[in-house]
Amino acid sequence: MIKKLRLSQKNQSDYPFNIPSLKHTSTLSLNQPITIFVGDNGSGKSTLLQAIAYKNNSINVSKNDLHSPYYKDVHRLAKSMILSHDVQTRKGFFFSGEDFITYINHLKTMKQQLEAEYQEVADEFKNKSEYVRSLALGPIASQLHQLHETYDGELNKRSHGEGFLTFFKARMHQQGVYLLDEPETPLSPLNQYQLLVLLTDLARSGSQIILATHSPILMALEGAIIYEFTDDGITPIAYEDIESVQFTKHFLNDYQNYLRRI
Repeated sequence: MIKKLRLSQKNQSDYPFNIPSLKHTSTLSLNQPITIFVGDNGSGKSTLLQAIAYKNNSINVSKNDLHSPYYKDVHRLAKSMILSHDVQTRKGFFFSGEDFITYINHLKTMKQQLEAEYQEVADEFKNKSEYVRSLALGPIASQLHQLHETYDGELNKRSHGEGFLTFFKARMHQQGVYLLDEPETPLSPLNQYQLLVLLTDLARSGSQIILATHSPILMALEGAIIYEFTDDGITPIAYEDIESVQFTKHFLNDYQNYLRRI
């Protein structure tokens, strides 16, 4: 698993090296089963997480490959990065909440292509014996069956939240390194809690999770080290001290007062 991250300071006037949190950080310990990145939008959480995924050669759950020009700024940051591992593995994946719809559409296209291929082969072999037809159609039918079984039908016909949970339940079952960028994006609070349970079980089974999130529910993952991204760098912070956690508590405890201020 990933134990430590080191960043060499390049030209700090260039993006992404001029992001304040990254500019003031040279090393980061990642030696806990769960590491959580918190901070405002634009603070560098996602950029650093993507660079870690690229450097770790993680599988990207998206149509965009991590090695594509789409991530060129991430590549520059990753090249200035050194990751220390105890055991290196490609098991697990990098997941971006924003990119997941692209992935769902990719699955839909894959299914449509397989169905079209199945029909073409069925027409071509319609006058052959049942045995010959089964040999010709078998591999395609097997792929369609696997797609259906693994993802519990067509993810694109579900709500985004249902699709996310279905994916996580299908794919989060083996020990590995899981890098998750705002996976709570379409999830209700109850479904966020279900994801918290999945991540807890995953960590207890020996996996490593590095998570960027705005969700106070996911921030509460047991035993996690939490890093806050600010203009002064990346520093550990206690759950109770996170600004979004404090605001959520205050709002829920006195929401009528907040509404009266509007």
